[in-house]
Amino acid sequence: MADDGTKSIRFDAVDRAAKILQVIADSGKPVPLTAIAKAAGLGQPTTSRYLASLCSHGFLERDSDGRYLLGIHLYLLGQKAIEQRDLRRFAAPQLEALHKKYNETISLALVVQNELVVVDCLEASHALRQGGTVGTKNDWHTSSLGKSILAHLPAARTDALVGAAPYLAYTAHTLKDGAALHADLARVRTTGYAVDDEETVLGGRCIGAAILDADGTPAGAISVSGPTSRVTEAAVAEIGRTVAEAAARVSAALGYSARSPA
Repeated sequence: MADDGTKSIRFDAVDRAAKILQVIADSGKPVPLTAIAKAAGLGQPTTSRYLASLCSHGFLERDSDGRYLLGIHLYLLGQKAIEQRDLRRFAAPQLEALHKKYNETISLALVVQNELVVVDCLEASHALRQGGTVGTKNDWHTSSLGKSILAHLPAARTDALVGAAPYLAYTAHTLKDGAALHADLARVRTTGYAVDDEETVLGGRCIGAAILDADGTPAGAISVSGPTSRVTEAAVAEIGRTVAEAAARVSAALGYSARSPA
């Protein structure tokens, strides 16, 4: 029977090479042969042969002290892996789950040439609903999609995207200057989600969370939008946690791994 690639097959040589790479990756610094062999549970002669082969393929490099570190070819392969991942495909199950749970408008937005563009949208079935459609551009300083992304960017980058104050105000609730915006972004970093609390349109509330790529850079954001009569103040925290969890699952699929501060 032909191998269709679905069976779980283990090869000792591949397992050993993977173990060696992981040992060096986990160390965070160049590692000598003896330490690699001990951590990988291999003899030094065997480890030496694997190291030589991995170096020849560019997966490892050897420094002037004879210690081993990850090679640039691994980085290039990692970049290719990221490029081959389609954010919308990974986000789709999370959008559908949120839509099923809340029956409100669920949006996915990406950054396109410094603009925030909705690329996928599942609308609520209610006659009265809130949210955008595919192709809609969101304001950085008012939308939960925008603010959730800004919270993960340096302050200078945020100011460049938003522009000079006073910001364009759509309602009396719109944040109008940098001090108010950065204070709100600090809250986003604490809670894990952003809220557009009638800042874009009166009677509308939107809760969003950022999706991070493998290096922690915002790749997009997910949001739940609805009228304030259904997306109430009392519901914000619960919806926010759920949206943040959904965004985190997409981030993990893109290769992001949250690490606790040292």
